[in-house]
Amino acid sequence: MKLGALTNDVAIDLGTENIRIYYKGTIIDEPCVIAYDEYNDNIVAVGNEAYEMLGKNPETFTVVKPLEGGVITDFEMACQLINALLGKVIGGVIKPRVVATVPCGITDVERRAVRDAVMAAEMREVYLMEAPIAGALGANCDVSLARGMMLVDIGGGKCNIATISVGQSVTGRLVRIGGNDFTQALIRKIEENHDLKIGVHTAERVKKEIGCAFQRENDETTVVSGYNVKTRKPEKIVIHSEEVREAFLELLDKIAKEIKTALDETPTELLGDIMEDGILLVGGASQLYGLAKKLRVDLGVKVFLAEDAEACPVRGAGLVAENIDKMSENNSYVFTKC
Repeated sequence: MKLGALTNDVAIDLGTENIRIYYKGTIIDEPCVIAYDEYNDNIVAVGNEAYEMLGKNPETFTVVKPLEGGVITDFEMACQLINALLGKVIGGVIKPRVVATVPCGITDVERRAVRDAVMAAEMREVYLMEAPIAGALGANCDVSLARGMMLVDIGGGKCNIATISVGQSVTGRLVRIGGNDFTQALIRKIEENHDLKIGVHTAERVKKEIGCAFQRENDETTVVSGYNVKTRKPEKIVIHSEEVREAFLELLDKIAKEIKTALDETPTELLGDIMEDGILLVGGASQLYGLAKKLRVDLGVKVFLAEDAEACPVRGAGLVAENIDKMSENNSYVFTKC
């Protein structure tokens, strides 16, 4: 099956850092951020516009991220954000059906929160689909096979590890570590080493420009500006990629340990398939330079980064949304009508 523009149905990958919406062959990707006026509770910005306000907003405006660790923590704001972004995407068309991804390993209460937040946008029907299966489909994997595959989805606030066979997650682990934790670790490291406080936007830029999980062949550098906590003055310094890697080491080791535990929990018959085929990485934070190589060395297993890794879950959910009537007859695909 191929993605197309045959239906009005929609797919949503609701992440800690970004919300991605698939509609008629197009993916809309915006930060999972919303800003509102404390005096009258009016929404003043969502997505990209709200993200630009982080750390720069006036006192009367509150800027929030309604998800943490891959789950909804501020239900009302999540409803408002989903409603606003869906409205931007679908306009005034007849309310579509929605396929929304959820991490495997979350509670029933957390699953219902996602369902209810999407339903609050007055969608016709809501289906929930486990993110690792959506990610595998989006990476063009045939998840219907009676063969074990392991997929690791690393997003902004979570790491979802699943062993998949015959269209279902046989084992699944939700680890509350993601790209945001790497950003915060970098902020702490720079203050510890240089007495320099930097903002989230700066740390994100450094992470993308010279961040790495495995030592680069050539040391990369970038200039950062911040506030020196000792001199109490603005300052610019040069940061090296090796220093950034050191900031990430503890988190990287934790992720490797969790994947090792997931491998240990995988049934022997499926483990053999995984050892032969390797582990697939999807999600925005999985694109950290050298991460696949770092995990390959730590685990002794082949590890691959999917093409367009951050879009894989929403593409997979989009595939289901556009073929939902056919897939409803096929029990090998795990998605639940709510």
